[in-house]
Amino acid sequence: MAEVNGYRIIGELKCNNSGYSKWGFARKNGIDVFIKEFLSPIYPLDATVLSREQILRKREICNKFEAEKKAFYAELNKCSTGNIVTVTDFFRCASKYYMVTEKVDAAAISPESISRFPIEQKVLIIKIILHCMRSLHGHGIVHGDIKPDNILFKKTQKGTYTAKIIDFDSSFLEAKPPENEEEFQGDMVYLAPESLLFIAEEEGGILTRKVDIFALGVLFHQYLSGEIPGFDREKYDYAFEAVLDGCELNINSTIPAGFRELLKRMLDRDPDKRPDVEEIFAYVTNAPKVPCEEKTVINSSSKGFLSKARTML
Repeated sequence: MAEVNGYRIIGELKCNNSGYSKWGFARKNGIDVFIKEFLSPIYPLDATVLSREQILRKREICNKFEAEKKAFYAELNKCSTGNIVTVTDFFRCASKYYMVTEKVDAAAISPESISRFPIEQKVLIIKIILHCMRSLHGHGIVHGDIKPDNILFKKTQKGTYTAKIIDFDSSFLEAKPPENEEEFQGDMVYLAPESLLFIAEEEGGILTRKVDIFALGVLFHQYLSGEIPGFDREKYDYAFEAVLDGCELNINSTIPAGFRELLKRMLDRDPDKRPDVEEIFAYVTNAPKVPCEEKTVINSSSKGFLSKARTML
């Protein structure tokens, strides 16, 4: 088995769904861990191939990458909730950079499977994810790539499931967003409209924590109904395309009314009109436990959908 910095690689590192990295598992001091090898930047070592100017330029890029990663991981590790998989080690070995986290023995649970859970279990999973996002956003961190692959599930002793958020390769501090599209990654299915504008270098392409809110809106819709929000599939490939074209996404009618209203706001084209994670968490925490029709009375002296008085029929 290959070894890097005392970590003995188990098997081979793979590129599956990992963007600009390879990943796998390793063992150190008898403990199995998850390890990721970044494909770039590559620290220049061979002075016989590169000129001195090239070496200095590449080392400058690597030093910047290393400093930014260390600063970000230090901030990320302040967010530990038990359900955020934080970074336990980051280092360079020879010309490659590596990142290490705990190994999560995850259950294979798809969004479609979750949609068949009792409503109480679905809401519990959503609350756990929101609790993690409150910590991330509270520390100014944007995950940037919320999708099913980055939410792992573990079965508890009680037979329910708990969730863990992983993969912060696309994450950034909101105060220091990516400078160009090459520094930004994201799954097209969950991509916020402003993310596409950023990639296309068009007006309105400002990346904030609200890109996570849009992605969570798509993901929670899957958890609650088994499918992503509806749109004209003959005209558009992705939800953000429909939204950018002025279309409103269709929320599945099987979702409880209060959650439908919440999802509509999370999926608004205008980031400023989307609720923040604190407001979403407050709603989910106080939502009716049994889905049924609602009568809604608007209190004009209060703000937003949280001011609605819900009277069960």
